[in-house]
Amino acid sequence: MKLNISLGFLLVCLFCFISCQNEISQIIQTNPDEVLNPSSTVTLLVKNTVTNDGSKDNIIDNASCTSVQLPVTVIVNGNEIEINTEEDYDVIEAIFDAFSTDDDSLQIVFPIEIILSDFSKVLITSYDDLNIYTILCSGNNEDDDDIECIDFKYPINLSVFNSESQITQTVTIANDEQFYNAIAAIDDSQIIEIQFPITAILYDGTEKIINDMATLQIAIEEADDMCDEDDDNDYNDDDCFDCTVDEISSLLKTCSWKINDLKTNGIENNEQYEDYVFTFSDNGKVILEDDDEHPFEGTWSVSNSNSQIIVQISFTNFPDFSFNWILNEIEENEEVYLQFENNELELEKDCD
Repeated sequence: MKLNISLGFLLVCLFCFISCQNEISQIIQTNPDEVLNPSSTVTLLVKNTVTNDGSKDNIIDNASCTSVQLPVTVIVNGNEIEINTEEDYDVIEAIFDAFSTDDDSLQIVFPIEIILSDFSKVLITSYDDLNIYTILCSGNNEDDDDIECIDFKYPINLSVFNSESQITQTVTIANDEQFYNAIAAIDDSQIIEIQFPITAILYDGTEKIINDMATLQIAIEEADDMCDEDDDNDYNDDDCFDCTVDEISSLLKTCSWKINDLKTNGIENNEQYEDYVFTFSDNGKVILEDDDEHPFEGTWSVSNSNSQIIVQISFTNFPDFSFNWILNEIEENEEVYLQFENNELELEKDCD
């Protein structure tokens, strides 16, 4: 009886050993080209893609390789403002743009935390402290390692085999910081694979399905330098001073556009239009449609008048949108800001 129990126990152990060895063997025998090797080109490209982008808040810190941890309090032209989200950067810009003849100033209320390119955080108590880090950044529009024209759609799963523990586990990556840390932690005892397919999001909002490492490398290399990474301290360079009629027409036709914000005679007027989307077509027709798919047809055109881009929109039943809108600003080809007298319309690209 004892012999039978011992034999059964040995068989179970042998079965488990073979199963584990099969799992390990599958990882070890993986094509080296499909593994995140710390010295490979594709691994470096992925790391640069998920590096912390510090250019979005240059209006505050004048540095593209660091970002300020929010919330932060700043004093803009004498007005104390709490910046809680990236959208609040527009509040600073609006104050700067309010008058063209004044001297604009921004002071940071210390202490603050800054986030470096590797997502580590540093406590900063003065401008002298801040300058120690910002001086290390590249200058205006100079090349840097950060790749901003392509992003990843999360979650992404990684298969991680540890040769020391002989354990394979699946790690779910939820954001750039986790992906960066996973790559930075790779050592000789680990074999890491990306579980394909994954989805990459290009700078213009289009999505690309990636099925292997070779395709991933090509996609990142093609996207690098394909867009303006806005690595400068000129907050006004997205105000479309140099835009052309053709550029704006092409942009509006790339996707549909949802209404982010609408002010009618200076009064917020978002609630009744929160589910509406604009679709601009080649034939001068524009469709305004809600979630219930009730389409309303109007007309649109883009022209140049007195060095300003005019986006003319006209609907029979929607006077809140029917103006010769002045194009005020374009943000990263994702948001368009229109203004007519005391009316404002903010559209956000919706490619779904």
